Amino acid sequence: MKIYISADIEGISGVVKGSQTTETGHDYERARRLMTEEVNAVIRGAKAAGACDILVNDSHGPMTNIIIEDLDEDARLISGNKKLYGMMEGLDESFDAAMLIGYHARHNTPGVLSHTYYGIVISEVKINGKVFGESELNSLLAGYFGVPVVMVSGDNVLSEQVNAFNEKIETVVVKKAHSRYTAECVQPKKVHKMLEEATKKVLSSNYKDIIEPCKIEGPVELEMTFLNSGMAEATLFIPGVELIEANKIRYKAKDIVEAYKMRAGLTTLAASTLK
Repeated sequence: MKIYISADIEGISGVVKGSQTTETGHDYERARRLMTEEVNAVIRGAKAAGACDILVNDSHGPMTNIIIEDLDEDARLISGNKKLYGMMEGLDESFDAAMLIGYHARHNTPGVLSHTYYGIVISEVKINGKVFGESELNSLLAGYFGVPVVMVSGDNVLSEQVNAFNEKIETVVVKKAHSRYTAECVQPKKVHKMLEEATKKVLSSNYKDIIEPCKIEGPVELEMTFLNSGMAEATLFIPGVELIEANKIRYKAKDIVEAYKMRAGLTTLAASTLK
């Protein structure tokens, strides 16, 4: 069994503020350790269920957060930024299942540190008219390769969003949001047991008969709303990008892969206005 793990940091238990998520933050090193430990718990559960090939993709910010020397020795790690598939780099048709660990709720919802990919640039992302966050978009990319996302961990708001998207996906709630910067966190040792047990349970089940890959067939309409009009205007250098409101653009992609890559490219262009 071959398993893919995409790991973010905002959905890790104990992480509640920006200083824990940035390399210059005074509490960042502690958050890195917490993130690495939660990923290790998932790896242990996967191995207990029979996984013999486990790939972890560091998916937060600089994407060099996971402490490789502390990572379970039976897993491989993709580390570093500027990846073609971003948070889902390295995923292909050869994987049996994917898991999204330490994820967060989408922008403008009351989850802990909620945002969608790049919170100082993106206000909202829509696919075929539906508002999606990182967990949904990444699940759709996995679905393109025929890989089901079988488990997601993070706060209770994320869990609700995942359940609304696909109620068959297992969710592990490691903290309860009280506000965007406050959470009722489960103690890490208990979180590790929860993640390990949930991973073993879902991978030991007949999950392939229960959780189908999340797919969108055919052309995909991507809409992105930015924080200001200048950001939207910066994306118009790309042929096919249409300005539909002062701070909102539309792009019609041939499939979800093109839409996924275009979302990343347009975000980069929009972010160039910050300099």
